[in-house]
Amino acid sequence: MRIESDRDGFRVAVVSYPWSSMAPYKFLSDLAAILDPLCASVLVITGNTDRIVRPSARIRVVDIGIGMHLLHDVKPTFYSALLWFAKSVLVQLKVSIELIRARKDVDIILFYAAHPYYLLSLLTAKILRKKTIEIITRSKPVALIPRLLCMQDTLLFRLLDGVSPQSASLIRGIGIDRHRTPILPVGARFIDTSRYVPQKRLSERKNVVGFIGRLTREKGTVDFVRAIPAIARENVDVAFFIGGAGELAEWVVDECAQIRAQGIDVTVTGWIGDDLPEHLNELKLLVLPTRTDAVPTILLEAMACGTPVLATSIGGIPDLIEEGKTGFLLANGQPESIAETAAKVLALPDAELTRVAEKATALVDARCSYSAAVERYRGVLERKAVGGVTS
Repeated sequence: MRIESDRDGFRVAVVSYPWSSMAPYKFLSDLAAILDPLCASVLVITGNTDRIVRPSARIRVVDIGIGMHLLHDVKPTFYSALLWFAKSVLVQLKVSIELIRARKDVDIILFYAAHPYYLLSLLTAKILRKKTIEIITRSKPVALIPRLLCMQDTLLFRLLDGVSPQSASLIRGIGIDRHRTPILPVGARFIDTSRYVPQKRLSERKNVVGFIGRLTREKGTVDFVRAIPAIARENVDVAFFIGGAGELAEWVVDECAQIRAQGIDVTVTGWIGDDLPEHLNELKLLVLPTRTDAVPTILLEAMACGTPVLATSIGGIPDLIEEGKTGFLLANGQPESIAETAAKVLALPDAELTRVAEKATALVDARCSYSAAVERYRGVLERKAVGGVTS
């Protein structure tokens, strides 16, 4: 998977918010692997840096010594929110100090999984006269104070030298096209297509419908679980698999125990690690009724494994799933819609499902391989596509 390095390449700093969950650090490690052959040096500034995999000595990591907490981790909630706000400001101050220290060694600053907590850092970068780019890793935001967030986004977009969305649909979803910020090539992540491969034909798989990911309301976990009995009524030989961890883990276990008491085959496991490709190759259908995703990685991983996917049409998902050709789309994420659509997909002949799965795998191979990701980021850093975006 290695690509020969360009020793005269870019000098880049990556600023990432120190989230409490593990997922952003997997993506941050992937970004380091992509930048490694393109850059003479890469400086990663964040917290929880023990979670980052560094591909070479060109990747230098600075730990600001702060890791954020979830609001419900500290009691009372009011104090937790105040603490969280104070830590967010401190994060930006510490990042700004590190950018000042590295000013002679950095030309381009990428803000990755940092939104919306990087305004002070961005102002510092502008004072230092560095090129600034945000890699857009979010879909249309849902906020308690949307007008304030909209105002902040407007300010961020005006200050940035460019934005690189992880998928073209995010431009419209977030409203980037309403601003004058140059839109750079798509900064898509990559899937390890040497690991995520079809291992078992669809005709050899049992009728297992799966949900894999963070067990949160935003991911559609509750909607999927509540759709299980209705799917089972339409398909007597169907089984269900749920893998993941999150704030709803206990609820999922209790709810599925009640469903299991109805004679429905439901397996619930925790977070899945290196054996994820094997689990995906056991599924006949992966359901992702997510509400807020940009480009869900599990969707790409399933497609690479030849597993048909059924997902909501939000964020960058429509850029990947063409109804009936590379996957299937939900009319909405409600349990009734999930049950009805999943039943229709499972009723399709194996030959038709196989055709859809093969086209999806070919799409991931072409767009989301490591080499494709490196070339995309080469375009991002060279700012070749100002004013337009490539898919």
